Amino acid sequence: MFFSAALPLACLPSQPVEAVEGGSATLQCRLDPPINLSSRTVEWNRGHTLYVHVYRSRRDDPDSQMLQYRDRTTLNHGDLTRGVSTLTISNVSLSDNGSYEVYLPQLEVRCSTHLTVVTKEQENQTKRNDSSTTSPPAGERNDASNREAGRAAIIPTVLLILILVVLLVLKSGRSRFVRKKESQRPQREISRALQKKAWWGQRSQTATINQSHTVY
Repeated sequence: MFFSAALPLACLPSQPVEAVEGGSATLQCRLDPPINLSSRTVEWNRGHTLYVHVYRSRRDDPDSQMLQYRDRTTLNHGDLTRGVSTLTISNVSLSDNGSYEVYLPQLEVRCSTHLTVVTKEQENQTKRNDSSTTSPPAGERNDASNREAGRAAIIPTVLLILILVVLLVLKSGRSRFVRKKESQRPQREISRALQKKAWWGQRSQTATINQSHTVY
């Protein structure tokens, strides 16, 4: 971060940028507080005098830039009105690695950011490393699959056992009810027989008394 000596401005760079060889990279710096830069000179350079892209007099100035960046850089003119300088470099190569600086000569403000270019092989290796650290090894995946399959086989077995237990409990309860009912049947029959016998005995006694009264 750099502060202007003439104005209380801060130029804030973007985070370091990483791009794949053959792709594109976007570098950015912004003023805080924002100032409209569309009428000012904006220089993107490497090493102060190696111009990557120059914007002056409200237009790009390709005659000032290094040959290796010719037709490969684009400055976002719309962002300039918001105090933001956004530069896109296309078809990046390993030689584009390094620090890039934005310099605003009229404001005496400058700031820098960094570009790292990697080969496709390096990117693929990084992806493989990330994949190996985030996903479990094949052995663990197989163990997990086996555990899931084991649980899937156990659940129907447990349900079947529970159903059998419920049926056995119901059957046992019904059997006890039937046995209890059968055991109570003789007692009811004996009770009815005794009641009937008592009734006949009482009736016979009543008839005998009536006969004796008739005799007298």
